[in-house]
Amino acid sequence: MNLTHRKQCIMCKGELETMYKLKKFPIYMGVSTPNVEDKYSDKVFATCKDCGCIQLEKLIPLDILYNKSHNSAIGKVWEQHHNQFCDFVKNHTYGNIVEIGGGNLKVANTIAKNKAVKKITVFDKFFPFDKKSDKIVLQNTFFDSSLIHEKLDGIIHTHLIEHLYNPLEQIKEIADNLKEGGLMMFASPLIDEMLKDNYTNAMNFEHTYLISEKMIINILNHAGMEFVSKKYFSKHSAFFIFRKNINLNFKISHDYSNDFNIIKGFFDFHEKEVERIKSQIDTDRNNTFIFGAHIFTQYLLGFGLSEDLFLNILDNDPAKQNNKMYGSKLEVKSPKILKDIEKPLVVLKAAMYTEEIKKDILENINPNTRFIL
Repeated sequence: MNLTHRKQCIMCKGELETMYKLKKFPIYMGVSTPNVEDKYSDKVFATCKDCGCIQLEKLIPLDILYNKSHNSAIGKVWEQHHNQFCDFVKNHTYGNIVEIGGGNLKVANTIAKNKAVKKITVFDKFFPFDKKSDKIVLQNTFFDSSLIHEKLDGIIHTHLIEHLYNPLEQIKEIADNLKEGGLMMFASPLIDEMLKDNYTNAMNFEHTYLISEKMIINILNHAGMEFVSKKYFSKHSAFFIFRKNINLNFKISHDYSNDFNIIKGFFDFHEKEVERIKSQIDTDRNNTFIFGAHIFTQYLLGFGLSEDLFLNILDNDPAKQNNKMYGSKLEVKSPKILKDIEKPLVVLKAAMYTEEIKKDILENINPNTRFIL
């Protein structure tokens, strides 16, 4: 596997300096496909000496990183997110629209109901769900400007911007396809806020830089886009609308000097957190589980928590169940297996989804379940 190495800062082109390394980290957030060898890479965090932007130095080739669908969006939180986003943009969607990375079609199927919308072209590598309107055109590929033959009235993306390897250049390339006055409507995590709360799904091989609200504005201004409105879905996620305006002279200042303290706090917390979890684990492995065949568990293992402490990994996604988590020997099971265990113990560190998962287990599976949160 030939890795790409960032040689300069993605925001100001300054010099990078390594600050932290997690060795031999699994490259994929999910489960392993049978007969396919899991791949690993050191996860190397760097800081820019000039502007302070935190980013990963080593990047996984896109065709390897995204060789499986990432569009399941399981759970009430994601359902609420997509519903609120569609409500946020509904009065701004009309004419010819492109959605990037919307393979689950949750947004496109809703937006297509708007009579003012003529066509929605959706770019994605995977389409696990069916389209519900003839207005929707599917492009089974990463975004490609050469496949757009007329200027667009709107561009939509939800949780795409944090996945870009070169956000300044790529958002500008995307914005160049808009008409003057056209709108870019999108949802983004606020990774700085996620890290402050020690969420392990904040930065990883897919989210390779510490994006903040300030950085989002700088990226969009660089693309000739002026701010229109925003709405917070939560403390950790927000919706934005920007308008193309080539006549404005945007002044951009790259200063992310506080990001170093944010990411250092995240590392310090998890080194101590793993020791805390170890001290509370039952000696009976057959009663002990960890939730999430995803980055939540991979990070805990990466910081030194042994997988030998657990019988299984639990996950609500049927597509993951009865496989093993990528980078681990642990088999993934439905939380329903807790029903027949007298007092199961579950390590549950699932960021913003924790309370939803805990509530479901206690109310619908086993009220005697104990948790390490």
